Amino acid sequence: MRVVVLMSTYQGERWVAEQICVILDQLPPEGRLVVRDDGSRDGTPACVEAIGDPRITLERGANLGFVRSFQALLAGAPPDAEMTMLSDQDDIWLPGKVQRAWEVVAPSADTPTLYCSRLQLVDEQLKPLGLSPEWGRPPCFENALTENIVTGCTVALNPAALRLVSQCGDASRIYFHDWWFYLVVAAFGRVVFDPEPTILYRQHSYNAIGMGAGLERYLTILRFVRHQSWTHIMFNQIENFRDVFGQRLEPRERRLIDRLFDPHSALSMLRLLLTPLRMRQTLVGDLLFRGMVVADVVTGRGLLPKARRTGTQSRG
Repeated sequence: MRVVVLMSTYQGERWVAEQICVILDQLPPEGRLVVRDDGSRDGTPACVEAIGDPRITLERGANLGFVRSFQALLAGAPPDAEMTMLSDQDDIWLPGKVQRAWEVVAPSADTPTLYCSRLQLVDEQLKPLGLSPEWGRPPCFENALTENIVTGCTVALNPAALRLVSQCGDASRIYFHDWWFYLVVAAFGRVVFDPEPTILYRQHSYNAIGMGAGLERYLTILRFVRHQSWTHIMFNQIENFRDVFGQRLEPRERRLIDRLFDPHSALSMLRLLLTPLRMRQTLVGDLLFRGMVVADVVTGRGLLPKARRTGTQSRG
């Protein structure tokens, strides 16, 4: 089993060694852990080097932010990997995580396959806070257009999926790398969500985004959308996806995007708001989604500027 784990670190000296040691315990002898330090100013690189395991490769880079850092890792991923996994610097992998992912990814042959799992949320001292949602509906393309159910630090990809998600088009239009994974693989392959938690997902003040359990999950979302236009993030990603992969889509999927997800058309926005198709996992989530679209229009954030849609990206 040639497994490669990709980890991006930044200012992580407090927890990174603990996470790496847990990962190494699960890696087979031929496995590799590639760490890209995203311009840390603390002792994170020294912590990684001090572990002294030959399976670790440390790369030092400029500060790109977590999404661009992971994109850089994906671009340089070893081509002989049979399974590529992603990891954050401050979580704890639960026993059997690598094996559970391998049992899904290994039989997939040439079908692009993405494995992800539920999370056990914990505080800084690893005290349980709750579980991430156990999604009631299977992953699918329609869901991936409007919602991300994939948490990057639980992801495992087979080689076919890795090749797909590495086609980023205009990478500046991708805000969440894991949501891009979900959208692309759902369109052309298979996404498997494991309801069994495979990591302790540490919540602390330094989380890039974080996640809450129950009502706190929705409060986290609302705090985020106060400062970021979530619908603009969604539309930018969909337009980038259409530029890169549009000609490879099935006619039904292309029509769905053209009818409901043209952010330059008021008619398309009206169709999106009124469609009986429920694209999100829950009814509450679907109402929240439509409410965010309305709020962005009413508050003046509006639709995407027409100049952003260039149509010049390469098509697969």
